[in-house]
Amino acid sequence: MRTVRTTFALFVLIALISGCATTGPGGERSLILIDTPTEIQMGLESDRGIRAEYPVLQDEALASYVREIGAAVAAYSSRTDVEYTFTVLDSDVVNAFAAPGGFVYITTGLLALAGDEAEVACVLSHEVGHVIGRHSVRSMQSAMGMQVAAELVLGEDNAAWGQVAGLGAGLFMMKNSRDHEFQADQFGVKHAVMAGYDPDGMIRFFEKLVEMHGSGPGGVAGWLSTHPDTNERIDRARLEIETYDMNGHPRNRHTDRYLSRTTSLRG
Repeated sequence: MRTVRTTFALFVLIALISGCATTGPGGERSLILIDTPTEIQMGLESDRGIRAEYPVLQDEALASYVREIGAAVAAYSSRTDVEYTFTVLDSDVVNAFAAPGGFVYITTGLLALAGDEAEVACVLSHEVGHVIGRHSVRSMQSAMGMQVAAELVLGEDNAAWGQVAGLGAGLFMMKNSRDHEFQADQFGVKHAVMAGYDPDGMIRFFEKLVEMHGSGPGGVAGWLSTHPDTNERIDRARLEIETYDMNGHPRNRHTDRYLSRTTSLRG
């Protein structure tokens, strides 16, 4: 069993190795104990746990289309030390989430609900925002505890990686903090605008969810069950969009293309 002194020494060492990272849309910085190589390995282990728990869509044409949308918004991410991947899970639950290291997941249920490409772009951009903010890393770091996180970075405990895979599967319904969700929404609007998508896609998608499930925490299922009140997010998203000068800026929705490429989900 480690002594308190040893644990404290581990904390200091990891803090020196990892340091602060930019995690917020306004340049906010946070102390992250997990360095990037370890985070990427955590993402790989999480991906293994997720794929063992949830089926991956076998329709390669549709999966490729979603990867194209994701790549379009991820190209404008301020975080370039990870490679973004976008995986479609074959589930009727309306959901999207991000694992450490740039791994982003979206369900067929969400794709079927969305009405155009811009809505999906905003959702994926929101999840890219979680990667930029290292939100899943920070949540898993907290769940594992400081000592286990330190051992992962230092490579001292192979058994800890099994815990990471289990936590990764739990990301499907992980609850992010209120501040993290609002930060990810800001990133979602920003990257959608930069990629030429209509940022109102975020609002349209939120409104669909409110219509289906209600806006309060007791009436929302899937993706929104782990997020703040939807009406408040809609209001904040509108205010965020107003900060951008959209005059002469493309607001692409690609509705016909989207409905054509996702028609198999509505059969």
